Amino acid sequence: MLRNSIPLLGLTVLLFACKQDAPPVVNATPVGERVVVKVEDGTKSDELKANAVAEGDMKGLATKALQPLQAAYKAASGKVPGVGEVTVKVDDNLNLIIENKDGSTTTTSQVNLKSIDTDVSHIEIIPNTNGKEFPGFRIKTLAGQPKIAILKNGSKEKDMDYLEVILAERTDVHKCISAITLAAQAAQSSLPAEK
Repeated sequence: MLRNSIPLLGLTVLLFACKQDAPPVVNATPVGERVVVKVEDGTKSDELKANAVAEGDMKGLATKALQPLQAAYKAASGKVPGVGEVTVKVDDNLNLIIENKDGSTTTTSQVNLKSIDTDVSHIEIIPNTNGKEFPGFRIKTLAGQPKIAILKNGSKEKDMDYLEVILAERTDVHKCISAITLAAQAAQSSLPAEK
C-alpha cells in the first residue's frame, strides 16, 4: 500500500511545482509613446546616453521596448473591431498589462514577461487574408509558467496559453513581436550578448 502511495505523492508534488502563480501587479505604469530627449549642445553620443536606460533597470528596459506596442494599438483604435482605447502597462514585477476600453467594457490581458516564450518559431502570425481584414499574431507562454489572465471589467474570465494581438497594419505586427520578445528577454535575462 505504501509502495503505491509514493509515486502518487511524487506526481502531486510535481504538479504543484509546475503550476506557478503569476506575481501580483505592483505599481503598474503606462509605457507611453516613444519620447526622444534632444541634446542641443552635445554630440550624437551624448544624445544616445540621454535616451539610454540605466543598466539593471529591467522595468525601464521593458517599458522602452514596449512603446511600439502602445503606438500600434493607438493606430488600431477605432479601425480594428474590438480595439478601443488601449493602455499598455508594465509593473515592478515585470507584468505586462494590456487594458482595452471599448465602450462600457474593459478587457485586460495580463502576463508576466518571464512567462512569455521568446522562441520566434513558436509565434503564430495571423495574416489579413482568407476573409480576415486585419493582421496580428499569437505569442505563447512557456510550459509550466503562469498563463495569460483575461479579465473583463476587473473580474477574471479565463486563462489562455497565448496572447493574441490584432493590429491595423502588417508592418506593426513585426515591430510588436520584436517589442514583446525584447521585453520578455530582458525580464528573463536572456538578451543576446554584445559582440
